[in-house]
Amino acid sequence: MPQILTMNKYKILSIIFILFCLAPPYLFSADLNLIASLSGDKIMGKFNQPSAIFFDELKKRLYVADTGNNRLVSFDHEFNFISEFDAGGELKYPTSIVKNSKDQFFVVGGTARDELFLIDIPKKIFKQIEIKNITARENPFLPDNLAIDKDDNLYITDRGNGRILVVDSDGRFLKEIAVENKFVDLTDVQIDTEGNIYSLSTLEGKVYIFNNKEGSVSSFGKRGSRANEFEFPVSIAISPNRFVYVLDKHKGNVLVFKKDGNFQFNMLKKGWGNGEIYEPSYIYIDRGNKIYIVDRGNNRIQIFQGGK
Repeated sequence: MPQILTMNKYKILSIIFILFCLAPPYLFSADLNLIASLSGDKIMGKFNQPSAIFFDELKKRLYVADTGNNRLVSFDHEFNFISEFDAGGELKYPTSIVKNSKDQFFVVGGTARDELFLIDIPKKIFKQIEIKNITARENPFLPDNLAIDKDDNLYITDRGNGRILVVDSDGRFLKEIAVENKFVDLTDVQIDTEGNIYSLSTLEGKVYIFNNKEGSVSSFGKRGSRANEFEFPVSIAISPNRFVYVLDKHKGNVLVFKKDGNFQFNMLKKGWGNGEIYEPSYIYIDRGNKIYIVDRGNNRIQIFQGGK
């Protein structure tokens, strides 16, 4: 009898091992460490509904669009507060931010959150940008999220018409990127090192990839309640190894895919504790694979070190 029990024990362990090896990747968490959580202090005050961030790779500075406080806030590479900027009280409700190689910022904001501004702090320039010669569409142009490429071209999602506008550093219209489908809203955009454009359709629950060299378009994803499906995706980021990270506001989670749409894992969970997120609004990944999440519902920025 003891020998039979021993054999059964080994059989059970063998079955567990086989199941572990064959289990789909989404059952296991990412190699991820929380390295900082920024909510404010006595010097800078507290964040109030932050919306987006941008990390300057050359100067190693982090910039946060602190929407409810009508300001931009900067931090050094160790995430110590440096300064804030509010254009003398003229900057209102900034919701998206990028910075070019000329140390100029582009910010979406304004009272209605539908204006595009240029900020050149050394030259003390703060002005609204009017983009001319835009291809006419059914609705007015309403800027939403921003991205910038290595040539300082600006990519602007147009929430009024479900498209992406591309303009140069002087605000001159170059082209538009669109998918001819009335359900496509293209709410966020990112550019990889090869110039490929990644965008996210919240309404569809779908990721679009526009190949820069071939001019082709591919897509993946759908809405649903499963681990690899979206409920309300709001932001997208591309890691240095070209994995696609999608932030889902309602799930309070990050879904990670390969470029071909092959689902890898869920990264976080919904909540209020350290390493958890609630009603998040934006995700960004730098070249060192640090993952920045604007944890809007908790009024903080959480920063994770992704696996190498």
